[in-house]
Amino acid sequence: MSDTAQQIAERAIATHGPANAARIYRETEAAHYSEAQRCDMASDERRKEQLAESYGRIAAIIEQLTGEA
Repeated sequence: MSDTAQQIAERAIATHGPANAARIYRETEAAHYSEAQRCDMASDERRKEQLAESYGRIAAIIEQLTGEA
């Protein structure tokens, strides 16, 4: 059974602290978008974009939970 985005966000806050958790996920989101732009195959590009979107959703939850923006 997979963790929900909420569970991942809560674990990230506990592990990295409120100030760093969102930053880490935002940086990872940006890295995946950047990597997607360099992909040769459309399927790889879409997969990287989907990963970036997932990291972005988790970052948004972290920001909501911690009041960080």
